[in-house]
Amino acid sequence: MVTMADKGSAVTVNRRPAAPIGRPLRTPATPLRLTRRGRMAVTGLSALLIGALSVGLATAAQATRAGSPPSGRYLAKVAVLPGQSLWALAEAYDPNADPRLVIQEIQQMNSMSGDQVKAGTVLWVPRG
Repeated sequence: MVTMADKGSAVTVNRRPAAPIGRPLRTPATPLRLTRRGRMAVTGLSALLIGALSVGLATAAQATRAGSPPSGRYLAKVAVLPGQSLWALAEAYDPNADPRLVIQEIQQMNSMSGDQVKAGTVLWVPRG
């Protein structure tokens, strides 16, 4: 503390070192702590993100595979008519082959899980 005399009165001036301009005062760093609820939220969000990414990649892979015909044999893109079955398609497009084997090929090429088809469905069919 410095005391100065100015025309008969005493003035007291406190001088402290000023904080540097532009830099915040440092506080001791405390580690980040998540509560149980926070950990559950982070875990759930991570699981949702991984699940969404997996579904997106699987959908993209399926779309690219179903959009192009497999190479090898001659193929025809056929729209199923009302009343047609896979057996009828197999006999019509590859009459010299065993229809059961042709049906299996049709199911594999078109990623089908069953043997039922709806009218208007477009399928890749091997030609004989």
